[in-house]
Amino acid sequence: MTDDIRSPAELRAMFGANLRQLARRYRSISALCRQLGVNRTQFNRYLSGESVPRPDVLDRICRFFDVDARILLKPLDEIESTEYHPATSALTQFLGSGSDTMDQSAFSPGFYVVIESLSAEHRMTLLHAKPLAQCTLIRGYVSRAAMPEATPQAREIQGIAACSGKTVYMLTSQRQGQNSRVYLISPDPTGTAVQWRGSVISPTNAATSEPVVLKYLGHDSTAIFAAARLSTNNLAQHP
Repeated sequence: MTDDIRSPAELRAMFGANLRQLARRYRSISALCRQLGVNRTQFNRYLSGESVPRPDVLDRICRFFDVDARILLKPLDEIESTEYHPATSALTQFLGSGSDTMDQSAFSPGFYVVIESLSAEHRMTLLHAKPLAQCTLIRGYVSRAAMPEATPQAREIQGIAACSGKTVYMLTSQRQGQNSRVYLISPDPTGTAVQWRGSVISPTNAATSEPVVLKYLGHDSTAIFAAARLSTNNLAQHP
């Protein structure tokens, strides 16, 4: 028997403190509860440390906030500070950047719809962003309509994004460098649903850049599924 065993009350308090920290990223607790599919009264009990969610609800919360079940066991700051990815140290060494130079709030975690204007048509992709200390990891999939015979593995997109001031540089690619793209985007000044606007270059046509916009969906499941259906059918409306 160890001497550092924590009581159920201490674990509930730990989870409540972590959940309050995560919830502060959202303006409305009511809207957050709707997106999570959790009753507001029950959510308040989690926040106050009166109870912890059952496993399926905990899984939903972890997926929504892009964290793991360690939020039951240790402070959120410790969990996030110990996360490691090779890209973090690589960017630190190459750019000479510390954690202070990467403003994570500038490129929020969650899902984005990326709409590229390819002359007479539009390419629409759904991507997920996961901020780390010095960079943001990007992941998504090319639509089935664009690659009907390909496996999900072949359609997978991965990438990395980093900030320089208010500008985000983003590189994405399929496996083996296929269909890679370089994005240069900045916050959209118009205040519309478009959060980022800029240009994208493909190595297959490096001489010409195309306009691109990113719409932030966050973790709104309704908007995410709607965007996924549109991207699957290769449909997009010019913003």
